Amino acid sequence: MEKKETYKIEGMKCGGCSGSVQSALINSEGVRDAMVSHEEGTAEITHSLTDNDIIRIVENAGYHVTGKSR
Repeated sequence: MEKKETYKIEGMKCGGCSGSVQSALINSEGVRDAMVSHEEGTAEITHSLTDNDIIRIVENAGYHVTGKSR
């Protein structure tokens, strides 16, 4: 089941950082779309993955998920 969620991400300081996270997400199976903002420290993701899958993708890109925005 596909869902759209916003995750809080720590450690992004510039456009290159958010670009790296966005690229990692979009190139992952199960992610349909991702909009990442280093200014807001968030990633809005349309996906059919588990939270643990999203955390793994972001951590493999070198950043840390600190929670979800409600």
